[in-house]
Amino acid sequence: MSTYPGQAAAPKKTLTWIAIACFAIGAVLTLFFVWRIVETVPESPQSVAGGVVHLKEEGLTIYSSVPVLNPPCEAKDASGGDVPLKAPTGSEQITINDETWYVVARSVDTVPAGDYSISCTDDTTGATYAAGPKSSVVAFVLSIFGAIGSFLIFFILGGVLLTIGAVRNRRRNRPPNTSPPQQPPGAPGNYPPPPGSQNSTFPAPPPYHPGPNPDHPQDR
Repeated sequence: MSTYPGQAAAPKKTLTWIAIACFAIGAVLTLFFVWRIVETVPESPQSVAGGVVHLKEEGLTIYSSVPVLNPPCEAKDASGGDVPLKAPTGSEQITINDETWYVVARSVDTVPAGDYSISCTDDTTGATYAAGPKSSVVAFVLSIFGAIGSFLIFFILGGVLLTIGAVRNRRRNRPPNTSPPQQPPGAPGNYPPPPGSQNSTFPAPPPYHPGPNPDHPQDR
């Protein structure tokens, strides 16, 4: 786009568009992690005392009311087939409605939702056992940090870019200085006018009247 003399160039809004993109990305990521928080929030497990547990979501996790090293539990699907179980790699626990549950086993494969027969025979610890979907406390915590981090990083970055763009636009739109430059003392054109000129501030010299010349008596 060409500009004419006296016409200011249109200010660039690159930083503004980048800031808007940061806000949009931050909002999308924040909403995604909020959805993940809702999906991964731990639910109260179902007691296995009745023998059959109905899972609304895929996966199987077995909990105990106290820590148990080798849970004496087994699980079968609706057709009577065994569901392989494995112990968690680390210590995991959840607290729901002031009740603390410890993860003691999970299904090796992601079994589908449905009815499962679970039996736990424990005459040593006296623990209470329950079961629920194959959820992970780690995924729930990561979703919380992801939502907070996405909001802070992208919204702060967008605010910084908007501030920088506003400062640049203010400097670009500032009117130019039209006052004539000041000449330093002693520069050409800065000398005082000669005596006798119209702009002189000194008094004019008196008229000259020469006296008699002794070499020319005729002038006496």
